[in-house]
Amino acid sequence: MNNSIFNLTVSPVAIAIIGGGFSGSLVAANLLRNATIPLSIKLIERNSEVGRGVAYGTPVDCHLLNVPAGKMSAFGDQPNHFLNWLHKNGHEQVTSSTFVPRRVYGDYVQATLKAAQVNAAANVQLEKIGDEAIAIETKAHTTIVYLSSGQCLHVQKAVLALGNFPALLPAPLAVLDNRYVKDAWSADAIADLNPEDAILLVGTGLTMVDAVVALHQQGFQGQIHTVSRHGMMPYSHKSTTAYPGFIDVETAPKTARGLLHVVRQELREALTQGHASSYNQGNPGNGLAQASSYNRGNPGNGLAQDWRAVIDAIRPIIPQLWQAMPLPEQKRFLRHVKAYWEVHRHRIAEEIAEVLDAAMESGQLMHYAGRIQSCQEFEDGVNVSICERGTHKDIVLRVKRIVNCTGANCDFRRLQHPLVASLQEQRLIRPNTLSMGIDTARNGALIDADGNVSQMLYTLGTPRKGNLWETTAVPEIRVQAASLAQELLKSLNPKLGATTLVLKKPAMLFRQLFDKESCTYTYLIADSETKTAILVDPVLEQVERDLQILRQLGLTLRYCLETHIHADHITGTDRLRTLTGCLAILPENAAATCADHYIADGNILELGNVQIRAIATPGHTDSHMAYLVNDTHLLTGDALFIRGCGRTDFQSGDAGSLYDVITEKLFTLPDDTLVYPGHDYQGQTVSTIGEEKCWNPRFAGRSRNQFIELMKNLNLPQPKKMLEAVPANQHCGRILTALDYQI
Repeated sequence: MNNSIFNLTVSPVAIAIIGGGFSGSLVAANLLRNATIPLSIKLIERNSEVGRGVAYGTPVDCHLLNVPAGKMSAFGDQPNHFLNWLHKNGHEQVTSSTFVPRRVYGDYVQATLKAAQVNAAANVQLEKIGDEAIAIETKAHTTIVYLSSGQCLHVQKAVLALGNFPALLPAPLAVLDNRYVKDAWSADAIADLNPEDAILLVGTGLTMVDAVVALHQQGFQGQIHTVSRHGMMPYSHKSTTAYPGFIDVETAPKTARGLLHVVRQELREALTQGHASSYNQGNPGNGLAQASSYNRGNPGNGLAQDWRAVIDAIRPIIPQLWQAMPLPEQKRFLRHVKAYWEVHRHRIAEEIAEVLDAAMESGQLMHYAGRIQSCQEFEDGVNVSICERGTHKDIVLRVKRIVNCTGANCDFRRLQHPLVASLQEQRLIRPNTLSMGIDTARNGALIDADGNVSQMLYTLGTPRKGNLWETTAVPEIRVQAASLAQELLKSLNPKLGATTLVLKKPAMLFRQLFDKESCTYTYLIADSETKTAILVDPVLEQVERDLQILRQLGLTLRYCLETHIHADHITGTDRLRTLTGCLAILPENAAATCADHYIADGNILELGNVQIRAIATPGHTDSHMAYLVNDTHLLTGDALFIRGCGRTDFQSGDAGSLYDVITEKLFTLPDDTLVYPGHDYQGQTVSTIGEEKCWNPRFAGRSRNQFIELMKNLNLPQPKKMLEAVPANQHCGRILTALDYQI
């Protein structure tokens, strides 16, 4: 069937996203979910899988997230998005406090991107390109991305979602044969070890933790040594209740020492009030929580709050506090406080901490604070000389293998990568003064070597570390990804961000009409300038009413649009088509043969200045559509009612599908989107997405399984007109006679 009436002919603009890990995938997902203009998204990733990156590409099941599941949603406005996905995908036992395997989170990111792609408007496309970007060139109105395969992409915008670059090798190790030195994330980092071998892990942060638990899982019995300048290891999580904010950005100290003093003072205050638990793991020295002793594993006194809650209370304003500090103070923080902040802030799951504790108690795991001074290679291993911190004693370790666990390299001055080299050669980036990432504007746009803010190149995550400090964890990246997607869409379609002080004549005429017998709402929508109109879900018995309103308002009926095949009334579409010459439009895949056109998910129907976007919402029936009018009025048909929803027990209905489309598609629209249902039995006329998210008893606070169980037990009677209405509506409301059946 010809679908030329739908606005699908505008040439799409193109955005390249360089890097298909978590950051890149999340930018792509947000673009797919929110784009209303023709858009081509080119997601470039050299690895075979997108959505995983280094963090979530690990195959090791014991590599757990460092944050509980309840805080790992990919979308800040949907805090239970990850939990709901887990419960729908075989992980019903997971709670908000569970630390799930990182591999599973990678599955979630991939599923989230796929869902966004499936549910995107028809003129918004995602292309996954298995290649590596090696250079970028900017022209007046286009950006050219050069790929290692020789292909060139011409796009309007490019996002550098580069993630983390491999760790730098400490200088004393650079002279060693690569038989002995491995990167922590290489496939053979801990392979082929014998029980009598000793291994040295350089670095004592989260990467070291991953290496230890992987060694534990494969049953390694040998000696494990770890070394870092401070010798501190991450602390474990513990369930706490939220602690109130205690630092105001405007009045906060602008020095590292002053901020440290405020935090310590708050910890002392929390302890005296019985909030902060005592904790003891060695001596934190100049650490954040010097006011009290603490234990990395179990604080032990069972209080609801401890030092963790105090530290967490600072997190939302870290970027603002960081940016308020002068450069010398930022450098002072990095020299004196950074190591202590990171072990308190970037914590590990309690079950992972137990593995480390057991290894230390048994003597298998030994950790040192100091610097590697020299290495000497022998036939059967390497002697590593360490100058111990504080005592300056020399410690010599004989090991069979050294694994570099020093963490990601974010010093763009020292990175050896063709894309970074290309950007530097063209002066398109300016490395941050702190040797952490590159300089960016507030919206994530790159700042070039001359201080100009780019209109074409953007980034997020690790490259913004120097500007924001805290920018590498999911809670920060999801906010950046959503904001960046909005920024890109606004820059490509200035109307999205435009405001006007001139009061213009409304472009849309909107009327809500009611049929008392079936409690059906029919919607009349028209363009005020062209006087063309559309009727949504007309009722046969109300055709004369509809025609009278059209005549009174001087409107020409162009289309009759159905949300689905109705079972409780006969549509007036066929009668109106006969009397006015309008066209009948039904949802794609509807069990009907009478339509002049079928509308698919994402299709946009235009009436002058009025745009109506189709949103597939199966569940009540298998071919149900909702319609978003001018991005403000949502006609939900029988999918979503005011404080209710349509039934799912006939016409191939499916409660699980209905729950998914309501929570993952309709509830992701802006909260002020007006909701106009297909029926109401209580006299209610209009609601909003925000209201239904909070107050609709079918969905608010219910899991998918709970919703399915609820719908299964409604025990509603069949609609009175069902046997008559369904076959008639499959012919657009033409009531079949005996002769029709014989034909």
